[in-house]
Amino acid sequence: MALAADAAGEPDWRAAVTVVEDGELARELAARMRPAGQPRRWSVTDLLAPRPAFWRATVGAPPVTAEREAVLEKGRRLHRILGTVFAPQGQLEVRVHDDRTHGRIDVLADRPIEIKTSAYPPPTGDPAQERPEHVDQVAVYAQLLGTPLARLVYLQAVDDDVRAAAVYDLSIQSPETLRAAVDRRTSDLTAARNAGSPAGLPRCPWFSRGCEFRGASVCDCSGEEDPPERLVGAEGVRSEVRPEAAARLVDSVRARLANAPTPAIERFRDLLYPRRAYWESMGLAPGAPAPAFEPDTDTFSRLAEALDAGPIGESTRLPTLADEPDEEVGGFRGAPVLVRTSRASTRLDPRTVVDRSPQYALQLGFRCVATGMQQGRLVLGYERASESERIQVLEFRFQPASAFSRLWRRRTRELVDARSAGDPGRLPMCPAWMFESCPYRDRCACAGSPGRSQR
Repeated sequence: MALAADAAGEPDWRAAVTVVEDGELARELAARMRPAGQPRRWSVTDLLAPRPAFWRATVGAPPVTAEREAVLEKGRRLHRILGTVFAPQGQLEVRVHDDRTHGRIDVLADRPIEIKTSAYPPPTGDPAQERPEHVDQVAVYAQLLGTPLARLVYLQAVDDDVRAAAVYDLSIQSPETLRAAVDRRTSDLTAARNAGSPAGLPRCPWFSRGCEFRGASVCDCSGEEDPPERLVGAEGVRSEVRPEAAARLVDSVRARLANAPTPAIERFRDLLYPRRAYWESMGLAPGAPAPAFEPDTDTFSRLAEALDAGPIGESTRLPTLADEPDEEVGGFRGAPVLVRTSRASTRLDPRTVVDRSPQYALQLGFRCVATGMQQGRLVLGYERASESERIQVLEFRFQPASAFSRLWRRRTRELVDARSAGDPGRLPMCPAWMFESCPYRDRCACAGSPGRSQR
């Protein structure tokens, strides 16, 4: 089928998109959703630090400072690189759960693999003695999978300087004791949440190490509380150091970092809204601050959990074909997935969604290019709908996907040229709905311009 040409002489990407509604999957996900207002499951990381988990569940997380966010993003970037290195060994970020807890495994191969990145040196001896909370975490993942085997991977890096690594294979010796400890910790957290008080919970492991809730004057921890008990006792796990695996890891990550070019595209959003990307990349301080993002709604939280509540391997992170953009791609049943919520009173029409809401097709199309796929899913939760009509699933097919590859290259080239010239005037304007919250609106000069586009 010949594609219509756009104003730039390239194929119109819309002609490469078909959309169908998947009512059966929507009903399946709706059946998985916990009842409205019911508390979520506890995460595995909640079990490691019960007091912060209590405050997150009752008052929400405090704002993250810009400095802290920069540190976290460096860690996330290393995790993404490590995920690419480990991708041939297994699935990335695999969701696991039982009736009361859930977790996200960094890599699932023949055993769960937990990756820890830090500027500090890795343990030099038994991680059960030096990093007991890390052993507890990966042991609970193993318990959720029904295996006694696990692996801990440590990478020390400062910026792009990889300094050391360590790999430990673990064998859980007493899974019944671990299960009982997890049940007790989960019950204690649930009781505290129901009572509205953390009084019976153990001392926060982060009390003297920059606890965000203590810093925000939320937690009334004194530091005199009893320390948390180990989920895996010192005799409950055996560890074996793997120096040859650590050496290979250092070589692989160093090679990856050395060959990684400076990305022109930081996020998929840059391809959707290149003019906004231009201003964000120029190192200029924003003008008036944008309104804060609203916290996740109950519908979004329940919907995300429903996607993660299926069989092992259904919900994962998909490996990408290149280092750019430096952003993860969530996958569901082997295809890219977007999870969104809407306050609209009418559902999207598959026949008109590409023209009326092109951002969904663009987001999925670019993710398909990045992962080598030809189809993706939009899972949309309607805030105002009845429970029976809460979820809509649309499947997008991209044939040929090369239409989005060409669009990707063109928009990247235009953005690079605009940065070189110091002039964003030829870049596509952002959609009108972005203007009010845009921190660059006072200097961008796109307000009131005719023909503002979402494309």
